[in-house]
Amino acid sequence: MTFAPSHITMERVGPRATPFEFRRVAVLVEVTSCRAASVSQLLTGVTLAPDSSIFYHLHRPFFHDSNRLAEYPNDFASWADRNLGDAMLAERLANLNLVRTPDLATVRREISVILAERLQQAGDTKTVRAGLEFIFCQPLMVEFGTGRVAHSVKEFADCLRELPSDTIGYHLFAPFLAADAPGFAQWFRDRGHERLAQQLETFDPYVNCLEDNRHYLVALLEDGLRTS
Repeated sequence: MTFAPSHITMERVGPRATPFEFRRVAVLVEVTSCRAASVSQLLTGVTLAPDSSIFYHLHRPFFHDSNRLAEYPNDFASWADRNLGDAMLAERLANLNLVRTPDLATVRREISVILAERLQQAGDTKTVRAGLEFIFCQPLMVEFGTGRVAHSVKEFADCLRELPSDTIGYHLFAPFLAADAPGFAQWFRDRGHERLAQQLETFDPYVNCLEDNRHYLVALLEDGLRTS
């Protein structure tokens, strides 16, 4: 993996440059009564499911195993291949660009279009047997502090090294949760690190597991510290 250098200059702390507070989220998963045994039923479920359910199924594989990238990056693609036996649909669902569209309404529409187009191409001829349906889940999320804050780039890197991987995942995927959720890039921009902020904004956390993302981010900050 190649790390592009980030030339970090002396921090220019503005009025908004408060310490970065690392957060965690406790998740309780509620199984809903909404199930899908075919593409048409999955389309109906995606249309009606709450935003939090869409978020959960898009990100669950990353939190399930932080040390390994799953074969499919989201539950929709995984179910389409393993249970429905539709590799073509699975590939399209796996290629959702969540970095380009960090907005649940937009992603929901994109998934719906993919499913509708597949129905038009192949019809609704495949139905899974009982027990293999896609089950929509409703996550109940409670945010709380980790007790760790960063006042500088070095402290930020130290926190990234030591905090649990789910904390890193929460902040990487924060744009999907709320407009004011604490992501990384804006904090560095507020401290005058525009180049680093831009690198973080273009960084794609969906191509690696959470532990690999941790190593990438730490290396990015360390490289900047060495060249500052």
